[in-house]
Amino acid sequence: MVWNGYSQRTVSWKDGSIVLIDQRKLPNKLELIECKDHLQVVEAIKDMTIRGAPAIGAAAAMALGLAAHRSKAKTKEELIKELEVVARDLSATRPTGMNLFWMIQRVMNKAKSTEGSVKDLIESVKDEAILISEEDVKANHEIGRNGSEVLEDGDVVLTHCK
Repeated sequence: MVWNGYSQRTVSWKDGSIVLIDQRKLPNKLELIECKDHLQVVEAIKDMTIRGAPAIGAAAAMALGLAAHRSKAKTKEELIKELEVVARDLSATRPTGMNLFWMIQRVMNKAKSTEGSVKDLIESVKDEAILISEEDVKANHEIGRNGSEVLEDGDVVLTHCK
């Protein structure tokens, strides 16, 4: 997203926290929210700070990455259990959010299949979350590119969730 020359992703990783655009304020104001733990992301999904199925899925993936990053677990088993709690918290935010569940499952599958140390597991989870966010950005660019081929200035588009 470019806003008056300022480029900001809807969901991004910054210095061990997650930065979200508060979509409730758009289009009149660009306000960023910094989430330092997964519960802040849970709240952002619940109160619609973050909107849209792909963005919600990316935010949930990043919340799992954040939980791993902040974990004090000494063993992989402890970390997996912590991530399962975070996954349950996130899953409860939008019971019909398919992207949410897919992204949570994708990160959890990556966590459970990662070999090596606790540090390896943490990095693997964070990397997968960031990859999901990157894929969301690429998909949005493709939607915009495809839409620009069929829409003309003045056209109106209505989207809705089923």
